[in-house]
Amino acid sequence: MNQKLIVLTVVLTLLSTAWPALAESDMQAIKRMIAERLPGATVDHIAPSPVTGMYEVGVNGGDVVYVSEDGRYLLSGTLIDLVTQENLTERVLAGQRLKTLNGVPEDSMIIYEPEGDVKHTLTTFTDIDCPYCRKMHREMTLLNRMGIRVRYMLFPRTGVASPSYEKAVSVWCAEDQQAEMTKAKSGAIPEIAVCDNPVRDHMALGRRLGLRGTPYTITDTGRAISGYVSAPELLESLEADKQKAVR
Repeated sequence: MNQKLIVLTVVLTLLSTAWPALAESDMQAIKRMIAERLPGATVDHIAPSPVTGMYEVGVNGGDVVYVSEDGRYLLSGTLIDLVTQENLTERVLAGQRLKTLNGVPEDSMIIYEPEGDVKHTLTTFTDIDCPYCRKMHREMTLLNRMGIRVRYMLFPRTGVASPSYEKAVSVWCAEDQQAEMTKAKSGAIPEIAVCDNPVRDHMALGRRLGLRGTPYTITDTGRAISGYVSAPELLESLEADKQKAVR
């Protein structure tokens, strides 16, 4: 879809003009326009944007674009409030990520729980053979001690029918998933096991959420983190997110 969009970074001073509620007829008109001009695109939501004359449109489960009210212009990029310096597009995307993850049952994840109170929850797409995923996993005890709960979803980067995929399935099908994951990320080959598993679903979901590499982590505020971040840095950023949410 991105090849069909005019890719622009939209940096605009936002107006505080209140918009009336979006009429059902307007929503249907925008949906028809996108369907006609961007075949294959799925519209998730339509809402007035902070910019007069533009609608915010969520597409394909993980993107946000802006469409003019006459349906002629489409902007894809980052919308920034120059007064507050807030990335308004990221705020919308964070909400979409959380909504998507809230629809995933936790029994389809491999979870590492803190012994005490849970201060934060991370959802991490991980690849058993990814060096930085292994580095993150070596800090799992520390993360849990800090009160950080980690929910793993499996994303073998080399794809289906690869050794990494077979390892992911074997770990999922193990009697003790957490222990088998730790062994596999230490370099041991997991005992081959086959069962019904969510690995393909995890991979599809990761792509939908914009994953480009592993580890790929979604915080409990919906922020996306690409790559490895040390446990102390993670905690610091999570606490900063919490303070922002309170203000």
